[in-house]
Amino acid sequence: MAYFPFMVDIKDMQCLVVGGGRIALHKVKILLGFEVKIKVIAKEICMELRESEGAYLQLEERAFQETDIEKADFVVAATGDKSLNHHISELCRAKDIPINAVDMKEDCSFIFPAMIQEKDLLIAISSGGQSPAGVAYVKKRIREQIPDFYGEMMESLGAYRDYILKHVDSTERRKEIFNRLLEYGNTHAGMIPESLVKQMVNEME
Repeated sequence: MAYFPFMVDIKDMQCLVVGGGRIALHKVKILLGFEVKIKVIAKEICMELRESEGAYLQLEERAFQETDIEKADFVVAATGDKSLNHHISELCRAKDIPINAVDMKEDCSFIFPAMIQEKDLLIAISSGGQSPAGVAYVKKRIREQIPDFYGEMMESLGAYRDYILKHVDSTERRKEIFNRLLEYGNTHAGMIPESLVKQMVNEME
């Protein structure tokens, strides 16, 4: 069964990552992009993680303890030790703490999708853990179709959203304006001038 794609604001949430190697590093890099407060606990922590330590990343080089999960909003088990990852999963499930045990689908209550991100535009791709290679292939094909300026275009349109909502009452007319602006931006490297927005709004009044 496919996973439902919740889009959740995880900024400033507390994440526990157990493991200090390359796999843990990959997950940490993803989460830091969303301003998550991360604690990494591992007997050995790789140099790349050490170099990333800062306000949003705390490192503790020691063995995992069961009490470590208690203040976490969600947990990533990335130790490379399947029995330990499974044990962490059981602890988290008993306390209803979301858990991702890397490469152990049955021990996960959430998974990391492949992502394409341009500013606030984010496309998530998942096979429910069935085919990482297939997901990578689909990501590549989608990436080839998405211009780099689409994130800026969404940002520009978002800046005009309140103005359009305030001056255009009809839902259908708003939809028409947004679609016309997107078509314009798509052929002008994402640029949507304010003068064009006001012109379209005036035409609808």
